[in-house]
Amino acid sequence: MNNEADPLAQFGVEAIDLKWTMRDIAARRPGQINKDHLAKLIELGLVAMRGDAPYLTTTGQNVVWGTES
Repeated sequence: MNNEADPLAQFGVEAIDLKWTMRDIAARRPGQINKDHLAKLIELGLVAMRGDAPYLTTTGQNVVWGTES
């Protein structure tokens, strides 16, 4: 995924932490999720909520696992 297609590219080094938060969400480790990161990821459309549980959107899955649609 190139920088133009990567919605996290604008965050520079912080993108690494955001991707780890996304991996924590994918692995269902709620105690590890950074609430500040969660808010950013929801705003970017990479994460959504189902009740109280966050989950990766399709776009979020593509970003965190390095696939393109």
